[in-house]
Amino acid sequence: MPVFVYRAKQDNAQTVTGEVTASDVNEAIELVSRQGLLPVSVDEKTDLPVGQARGGAVDPRVVFSFTRQLVSLLNSGVPLLQALEVLARQTRQLSFTIVVRDVIANLRNGRAFSACIREHPAAFSDIYVALVRAGEESGRLKELLAGLVVYHRKQEEITSRVRGALVYPCFMLAVGLATVVFILSFVMPKIAVLFDGMRTTLPWPTQVVMALSRILRNAWPIVFVLIFLGVLASRFLAQAPLIRRRIKVLFTGLPLVRDFAIKTDLERFSRTLGLLLESGLPILSALEATIQVLDHEPLRQELLLAQERVTGGASFGECLRESANIPDIVAQLIIVGEESGNLPGALRDIADTYEQEVAETTKAVTTLLEPLLILFVGLVVGFIVFAMLLPIFQMDMFAR
Repeated sequence: MPVFVYRAKQDNAQTVTGEVTASDVNEAIELVSRQGLLPVSVDEKTDLPVGQARGGAVDPRVVFSFTRQLVSLLNSGVPLLQALEVLARQTRQLSFTIVVRDVIANLRNGRAFSACIREHPAAFSDIYVALVRAGEESGRLKELLAGLVVYHRKQEEITSRVRGALVYPCFMLAVGLATVVFILSFVMPKIAVLFDGMRTTLPWPTQVVMALSRILRNAWPIVFVLIFLGVLASRFLAQAPLIRRRIKVLFTGLPLVRDFAIKTDLERFSRTLGLLLESGLPILSALEATIQVLDHEPLRQELLLAQERVTGGASFGECLRESANIPDIVAQLIIVGEESGNLPGALRDIADTYEQEVAETTKAVTTLLEPLLILFVGLVVGFIVFAMLLPIFQMDMFAR
């Protein structure tokens, strides 16, 4: 028989937890009630670790669409449980459908919505859980979920803008590489026949190009296997937390990348912190949840230090003044927001400013990257053409 974990209230309002063995949830509730307890939640015990999402990975875009539709249903007057049941039938991703149905089952057992989604961190982030919990405590769940939709849309716009800006350069690079492979595989072998009867030593550029051509023609299966294994290895290494962290630190250490990463993180940090403060969360709880969304490790460490000082009673804005990665204007705006009592508004202005700077930086980098890629591909193709024509020039010189 399955085992159920329960949380219940005693006569003195003290909360107790325990386990009972029963055939179903209703029998488990009855067994808990017979002990003179008032059941608060009764859930079937599973072998999943606490906090692990059931059903596998969840696409963040599916969660965003789910939240947007949930807000629409709640604004239409549909109760939360009924709205979740409607969305569970409409969700197409199986892993997220399993998550939603588990949340529905826990809601029916009397648990809070925030407690239900906290068990699925692969689908609902700490920011999401914090906002839902604040909405339940303040009675503003619909408003905070609507704010969460706006937050997700802003973050998705920035990500889509960066990805969209890289589409054309990546396409140009792919076309350039395909052109080089075509020349080496099909054009170079036909021209190399002219050099077979030459008694002179071929120039080193021609030897290099001919060697690459022979490799592509004779060992192309090995080349493709090595490329495939390299892609798999890179994906595997990227999923390892320690290796991914080291690669991220190395990559963000580059000057231009570091500035862009700091701007992106400051936008994300300001918007997230402002949203949490608007929901009514204390600044310490909001900081603890917000710092987790940062990617730039030096900036994260500085904000963790600032959080410790704020815990000791220091001003948040004054703590940021000593940070090497946070501009003085950001610290000054936060100080003004603290003094005026409108810190969420100041953080929102900072986020809008950095969002615009990220967009301008992305556009500038893309504009510079396109001619650089054209130049790079042109130099490679030009080197191959030069290597093919160089022996012919030498033959003409010897003939004279």
